[in-house]
Amino acid sequence: MFGSQKEKRRTLDEQIKFTTTIGEGSVFEGVIRGSGHHSISGKVIGDCDTGGVLKVEQSGFWLGNILADVVIISGMVEGNVAARSKIELYSAGRVAGNLEAPAIAIDEGAEFDGQVKMAKGDKVTRFKERRNNDSPDNNSPDNNSTDNNSLGKKD
Repeated sequence: MFGSQKEKRRTLDEQIKFTTTIGEGSVFEGVIRGSGHHSISGKVIGDCDTGGVLKVEQSGFWLGNILADVVIISGMVEGNVAARSKIELYSAGRVAGNLEAPAIAIDEGAEFDGQVKMAKGDKVTRFKERRNNDSPDNNSPDNNSTDNNSLGKKD
């Protein structure tokens, strides 16, 4: 039992069934509220307050503010992002807005233009994704840097 399974640090290490999908080429304007997990591959113009996971896919674009239990960003967000649990910003992800969560992980290559708000003593985790995107369980993540001073938009 002990040591038989690697600790799953990233939200997508777990099997998540998305209850709502906004597909590539689709546009949604309005407010998303409720529970469940949401995958965004298209464009959303509006705000959300949802329980569960909100994932902005690489082809996704969000214009507005986001509040969810967990937020995963591989696409573009223009607005403030808040999570009750965790924000994960991957290398293809771009955020123009503030981030607020108890835990924030930013992949090498991700772009972020804004401020970070966390509880005193919490630190942003910087990492370099080493897994093959097609198979998320290949390797463990490299979370060896937690330097808050290295945040900001990369050129």
